[in-house]
Amino acid sequence: MAEAARILSLAAARSDFGALPVEEQAVWRDFILDTLAVMAAGSAHPSVSAARSVMTEAGGAGPASVMGFVRGASAGTAALVNGMAMTVLQLQDGHRRARGHPMSHVLPKALALAEETGAPTGDFLNAVVAGYEVSARIGTALGGMQPLLHDTGTFGCIGAAVAAAFLLGRGLEHPARALLIEAAIGNAATVALFPFRDTCMEGAGVHHLFVGLGAQNGITAARAALAGLSPSPVTLERFFGPRAGEGFDPALLTQGISPDGCWSRSEILAAYLKWHPVCAHLGPMLDCLEALRDRPGEIHPDRISAVTVHVYSTALQYDSPDPRTDLAARFSFRHAAALSLCLGPLRHDGFSPDRLGRPDVQAMAGRVRLAADPRLDALYPENRPARVTLDLTDGSQVQAEVMAPKGDSSRPLSRSEVWAKAAGLMRAAWGDDDPFHQACHLLDDAGPDLAQQLGNVLRRELAPQLG
Repeated sequence: MAEAARILSLAAARSDFGALPVEEQAVWRDFILDTLAVMAAGSAHPSVSAARSVMTEAGGAGPASVMGFVRGASAGTAALVNGMAMTVLQLQDGHRRARGHPMSHVLPKALALAEETGAPTGDFLNAVVAGYEVSARIGTALGGMQPLLHDTGTFGCIGAAVAAAFLLGRGLEHPARALLIEAAIGNAATVALFPFRDTCMEGAGVHHLFVGLGAQNGITAARAALAGLSPSPVTLERFFGPRAGEGFDPALLTQGISPDGCWSRSEILAAYLKWHPVCAHLGPMLDCLEALRDRPGEIHPDRISAVTVHVYSTALQYDSPDPRTDLAARFSFRHAAALSLCLGPLRHDGFSPDRLGRPDVQAMAGRVRLAADPRLDALYPENRPARVTLDLTDGSQVQAEVMAPKGDSSRPLSRSEVWAKAAGLMRAAWGDDDPFHQACHLLDDAGPDLAQQLGNVLRRELAPQLG
């Protein structure tokens, strides 16, 4: 039987955005727009501005665009620096079965290398599809990450390598391009990151390197394959899968590929866009709070004596009980709940020190109790359930439960919601002169040099800081 990298590479090399149904093309455009907007707002955040400047300067000049910098950089530097911004606000894309963020790794790399190589629109979009579809299948096959291992920088690195190899091999016939992608898969599986999970809950800024380095490593792995450096045989099955995955099932690596070697199932249709600026495991809880807030009869914070949050056990592995930074607070069930209950729906900039330090928020956080529910455990990962119970001072209770967060593939954002999110984030990055409408037009029109045009949009100077 052929190794998985061979089967995946043949399908990846045949990726054809233009042959997809119109409705599916619209989903891809929504994910690209959302990812660009998240990248822009994350780039403007003060927690990464100094590091982005240092790395852009150190990387030297080149033709690829770095968000907010007029001068270009090499594709590797652009992928690193733009990728760093993806996790700052915890609003990046996700894929529930893969339990990770494929587009966040694939798009920064594909955009940078398409600019560097002058790739036309078709090749740029096909590379995004190829990298995403491979990445999502590998993530799904892992069955979750090994204890203490974070998903970012791991299987996303392989997706980035696939997209890079697709673009580097665009002058090759299908069999030769597939061989290049196959080698890039093995190379990336050999050198993918194995990052420490707890950095995010502890608010360590190095967490933002995971996506950036994963994207940069993907480019390097693909370039090495083009230069003749080849991997050991069956690296996915022998090394990467068992080493990274907690429940690795190699049979899942090649599911959704037809007998003719093409994608028979689009994994983007099982993906999600975040609505809440928190770790994905916290999203269902915030949906419950929104549902309770929308019920008739105001529930004033002063009427809440206790808050009980029931979730699946895996979610509690990502809780930050005493957050000291903006990033850590986005992983704190107690503080996210308290902010939402006291101050209303959370925005991308909702974790500022002045908001977290408010006495009413701190008091409310102290009333939140977390518990794992075996019934909810049985529903994960097919669902991401949560149940919130508010005990009120008059002795009554109110309760809400959701099976999956808003934005999940089972509860997708509407087109107007995708646009509203993107417009708000781009305005946060660039102020009133934001390029939202220009980006939408470029994606819908898809002229001959989409990557280069998007790059020009991204180079405009960012607003000094997020508010």
